[in-house]
Amino acid sequence: MAPHSPTALGQLNYLAYSEAVRGRAHDGQPLPAWEDLSEAAQGGWIAGAASVADHAVGDWAAARETQGGPR
Repeated sequence: MAPHSPTALGQLNYLAYSEAVRGRAHDGQPLPAWEDLSEAAQGGWIAGAASVADHAVGDWAAARETQGGPR
């Protein structure tokens, strides 16, 4: 898996969330490992991470254009 692939970003996003909530869900139950999430749940984390990445790249490109830098 490429380090910046949508799947890798989704997994990283889920790991960061899990660490932020100390591995616990809203009801105190332990969060499952990435591998144990359903395909739909993984897809949600992947879509969220991909959306943030797309937004960040768009912001970066717009800033470069404004500064007259290379595209």
